[in-house]
Amino acid sequence: MNARRVFVLGSRHFGLLCRALAVVVTFRLALLVMKHRRIAQHIKVAPAPSRPVRSPYVLAWAVKHTARIVPFAHCLTQALSLQYLLGQQGMTSTIRVGVQLTGNGKVGAHAWLLHDGVVLLGGSESELAAFTKMVDLTPS
Repeated sequence: MNARRVFVLGSRHFGLLCRALAVVVTFRLALLVMKHRRIAQHIKVAPAPSRPVRSPYVLAWAVKHTARIVPFAHCLTQALSLQYLLGQQGMTSTIRVGVQLTGNGKVGAHAWLLHDGVVLLGGSESELAAFTKMVDLTPS
C-alpha cells in the first residue's frame, strides 16, 4: 500500500478510527473485570438515525485495524466493539461463540460477528465451519 493511499484512507476515516480505537480499548478493559455476557447485556440497538449511516463493512474495517494496536484485543473484544458500533447506527448483529478441538487435544474458542447472516468479523465461512456453535449474543 503506498503512502498516498494510507494518507487518503486515514484522513477520510480519521474520526471513525479514533472512535473505534476508543471503543476497542473500552471493551478490552471491561473484559478484564467483567464477564462477556454482562457486557453484552449493556449493548443496545439505537433507533435508526436520520443522518446517513456508515457501512457495516467500514465499521468492521475500522475495528479490525484499530484492534491491532490494542494488546490482547482478540476476537471477543473485536466482536463486542463492532456490535456496539453497529448498534449505535441502528443495525442489529449477532456475536456467535464456538469451540473446536485443536490439534493437540485442547479446546479452542472463537467469537465472530454476523450481520444480516454475513460474517463481518472473525474469519471466513469455511474457517468458521470447523467450530461448534455454543452461544449467540444479540443486543437488546
